Amino acid sequence: MALNHWLPDVQEGLKLVLHYKAEHGLSAIDPVPSSITLLIGPEGGLSDAEIQDAVAAGFTPLQLGPRVLRTETAAVVALSALQTLWGDLN
Repeated sequence: MALNHWLPDVQEGLKLVLHYKAEHGLSAIDPVPSSITLLIGPEGGLSDAEIQDAVAAGFTPLQLGPRVLRTETAAVVALSALQTLWGDLN
């Protein structure tokens, strides 16, 4: 599914787009969300236009630190961090 068709379908909860240039990390999120949707780009990352489209659709840019993660590891790192902060691992 094309990103521009998917973005409007995401309605509930906290919407995060992983972006290494984002100003804030997970510690800036308050209160604890009841649900989260993560948007993680493909190999090479999302384009600037795709990031802008996501922000326009209500997604908050989020960085997971100074390193650029590969797309196949970004999801694992993000879910592990979320579970550590607010899930079963805390």
